[in-house]
Amino acid sequence: MKFRNIRGMEAPSFMIIPMIDIIFFLLVFFMMNSLQTTTQRALAVQLPQAALAEVPSQLPVIITIDSAGRIALDAKLVSLEEASLKLQAQTAANPQLAVILQADKSTPHGQVVAVMDMLKSAGIKKLGIAAEKKAR
Repeated sequence: MKFRNIRGMEAPSFMIIPMIDIIFFLLVFFMMNSLQTTTQRALAVQLPQAALAEVPSQLPVIITIDSAGRIALDAKLVSLEEASLKLQAQTAANPQLAVILQADKSTPHGQVVAVMDMLKSAGIKKLGIAAEKKAR
């Protein structure tokens, strides 16, 4: 019977470079994945809660009004007139354009009504008002 000499064997080599490549690949994968799953918001708002709130199936235009009454159209601060012009141009290209209005629960009622009036004058026919699902 032949026995192997343990002292004469080479120590196993640990290849660190391929392991680093795999770790960086996973890091990039999870970073890119997390960027697509976050909600896009320009202003920090606290949405009111509703029992039957749902997530829409398609991506509409998002208008956000913060508690101070500032307006953001798709994460860019704009004035009411600028938002109206941009929405009129988008409605001309797509008559079925959908808009979601995200207003902070402490936003003055007059500001929300002004934005809704602007949306109607811009030709928007599909309007949704964002709310968080109420915890039971």
